[in-house]
Amino acid sequence: MIKHQKTYRWTLALGIIAITALYPQNLRAQSDDFGYELGIESEIKLMSGLKLSLEAGMRTQDDAEKIDRYTVGAGLSYRLYQTSDKKLNVKANAGFDYMWTQKLTEQEVKYEDLYNDDDEWYGTRAKGYNITDEYWRNRSRINAGLSASYSPNKRWSFSLKETFQVNHYNAVDDINRTKVRIDYDEVDDPTQYYNTQLDVKDIDMLAHTSSADVTSRESATRTVLRSRLGASYDIKGLPIDLFAAVDYGCGLNYSTNKWKFTVGYDYKINKTNTLTLQYRYNTEDDDDEANGHLVGLSYKIEF
Repeated sequence: MIKHQKTYRWTLALGIIAITALYPQNLRAQSDDFGYELGIESEIKLMSGLKLSLEAGMRTQDDAEKIDRYTVGAGLSYRLYQTSDKKLNVKANAGFDYMWTQKLTEQEVKYEDLYNDDDEWYGTRAKGYNITDEYWRNRSRINAGLSASYSPNKRWSFSLKETFQVNHYNAVDDINRTKVRIDYDEVDDPTQYYNTQLDVKDIDMLAHTSSADVTSRESATRTVLRSRLGASYDIKGLPIDLFAAVDYGCGLNYSTNKWKFTVGYDYKINKTNTLTLQYRYNTEDDDDEANGHLVGLSYKIEF
């Protein structure tokens, strides 16, 4: 028993050191972002098959130098069906989350269409760029779904979860913005910049002017259907469950594709306390989350 305790303690320690110390150094050289994620959750059994969960968390971004979000949430799960051998379980889930999210400073190059005297289009050119300062935008999320898990033996477990999410983004006013515009009257041979993609550095080398103003973001509602396929393995002789999951999200009232790939392990301190360490890679084609790498550490207690 003592030997096993030493083994899993060393496994836990080495896992934390490897992910939190070595991974960031390797990832900073890549274009993807990197961040840490911390969370705490409590699960309360209300009655047979019905559980209430309460959770809170925080996440960093910009190579873990700035806060990405703070989150609080609550959820209910109810077991709809279970086989006599308890290998197959089907549950219904519903929940609510509230998030305080920070959007980082953005630089966006702006382009304009070019027309001749006969109002015929003949090309485009960069007219400048906008710098939008960082700001906080809060949002709430309501979700509902169904999940099924199957455990063919004591070691393996497989799960599938379908979740419908409604995300409401609050309106934000008084966001500081700077506009930089190219003065083509002061540029030698401006035609060389027609139909050419420029970046911020290119524009700064040309004659330009700048001005400051404020902008805003209107409230918005986005709905997403998420599908999550997962598997876990209980290591014999150790209080550790390895797990891996793939999560795909599809926008229903807007166009987006979201992918999350997760690996990690649950360290079962005892029957009611669990520590989870995981690594996740996010990639999506909208601005909800930055593409990149997340190392997460969370604690769960059951009552």
